[in-house]
Amino acid sequence: MRLTPVRSIPVEFTGERAGEGPLTMGQLDIYNWLSQTPDHLYATLCVELPVPALVSVDDVAGAAAMLVARHESLRTTYLPGAQPRQRVAAGGVHLLEVCSLGEGQWQPRDRPAVAEALIRWLRESPDPGRHPVRVAVAIAPDAGDRVIACAAGFTHLAVDHGAIEVLRRDFGGLLGDPARRTAGRSNRPDHQPLDQARLEATPADRCRAEAALDHQGEQSRRLPRCLYALPGARPSGESLVVELSSAAAAMAVRRVAARTRASRSSVVLAAICAVVARRASYPELVFPVVSSNRFERHLVNYVGSLTQPSIAAVEIAGRSFDELVRHTWATVMEASRHGRYDTAKRTAMDELAERDRGLRFNYDPWFNSLVPESWSALTAGVGFQPEEVAVALARTQLRWRPAPVSGNPLQFRLNQVDGCLRLDAWNADAGLLPRAELESVLLAAERLLVTAARGDVPASRIPEVVGLEPIAGTPDRIFIDHCWVDVADVQRLVDEAVAPAVARVFASAGGPPLTAFLAATDAVRTPEQAHARCMAVLAHHPTAISPRYYVICRTAPPDPSAPAAWPEPLAVGTGRG
Repeated sequence: MRLTPVRSIPVEFTGERAGEGPLTMGQLDIYNWLSQTPDHLYATLCVELPVPALVSVDDVAGAAAMLVARHESLRTTYLPGAQPRQRVAAGGVHLLEVCSLGEGQWQPRDRPAVAEALIRWLRESPDPGRHPVRVAVAIAPDAGDRVIACAAGFTHLAVDHGAIEVLRRDFGGLLGDPARRTAGRSNRPDHQPLDQARLEATPADRCRAEAALDHQGEQSRRLPRCLYALPGARPSGESLVVELSSAAAAMAVRRVAARTRASRSSVVLAAICAVVARRASYPELVFPVVSSNRFERHLVNYVGSLTQPSIAAVEIAGRSFDELVRHTWATVMEASRHGRYDTAKRTAMDELAERDRGLRFNYDPWFNSLVPESWSALTAGVGFQPEEVAVALARTQLRWRPAPVSGNPLQFRLNQVDGCLRLDAWNADAGLLPRAELESVLLAAERLLVTAARGDVPASRIPEVVGLEPIAGTPDRIFIDHCWVDVADVQRLVDEAVAPAVARVFASAGGPPLTAFLAATDAVRTPEQAHARCMAVLAHHPTAISPRYYVICRTAPPDPSAPAAWPEPLAVGTGRG
């Protein structure tokens, strides 16, 4: 499908107020993240906007103008500095970009494919001004420039996925009711980002943010460096995504959600947790999640960036699948309620925890659901019979594609659950988790969901249904500080950190586990120096953690693999200070 840009239409907008103020906590989190990675895949969120079958370019222009006027985040710029600020413009002009589909008989049924092409065009076409919002339409010139599809690109600083759903509803309402496009105070939502920033500065909100920070600190003490990677695997520098498309899993999720009264995304997450816990031998999974932070009434329809990372701890062992679903939902909700805090304070807290634990945190969400939830969705699954679910398995598909390198070795993203479940498994490096491994995890999650469609699955049956054996252990693979670690990975870390010194890492050498013996050099004469150098190169070793204990000796013995052969140490310690 070919899209040809034909013109850009200036669209004037006038808001009710202008203003300037500090960033909200959610904005500041995204601001700091994008300052480090401005070209990140998710720096701009591109989505389809709903349009009826018969709508003109002028209609879209009018709706877009009112959308920007109503929501201040869509006319906000951000001022850098030690304390970044947001500035809301009272009015201005943005461009509606019009693309032609060329000759042909374009029908409403073509809308999904056209919208997908339009989203791709937005992602690939440059936006030097980095505007808060870009709106584009695809027209059919054979029918008087009738709009076939509409899409928008929003900077993540302006919105999150919850805000996008609000904007989609509002845009659809503005198109459907021309009277709503007239300006007036009744059109402006009551709570905007400037209002949120003022609210977060109150004593009550500051107290709640401090409590959330305490929760983050407590949970980060159990967060693994690398939750899941194959032993002996080495980084390859290539990343990929495998997508599961399963009508059977979608039916199964609805049945389980109706039975357990849990959210559909929690049903999917519970299945993933059960599979990964079985494969990677964890009784409990501790992982980052994204909190929408939309729990209060004034934030339900808020258009701004509220999301921040939180940490969930899901206990798998001993639970039936239904119990695991309910527990997962409750756990993620509890973690999410602690998802609004001062990012700078968390960064300072993390630096101390990372040095103490000898690892680096990555807060990229392990599971991210883009599926809107509603109460009706929880009760709409009883119409499917288990036999229908089993028949639908024949339509399951797996597709894969290259992807930009991300943070965590494994991440999941739920894109759709209505009609067909679309679940992505991303890996940061195909060398750590090959395509076949990702496919096996996705298919095992589907198996568990389809089995659970018939009724609850007892804890004793879950391993059989999952059908994957735990990763084979070796004497050099140990569980320490909530992490599965290969000693060989730690050895490579220490070799790079203290080169050219001779060093040897032992899982056990009669003292603390994961001890590093090394010969002293001018640069490394103390455990503190050794630990600092290990921390400095950790980024190159995604599956390693730093040694728990350092033994610094004057020289290395002829056989460094024998702990008893090392001479009397010059210094010993954890290196943590």
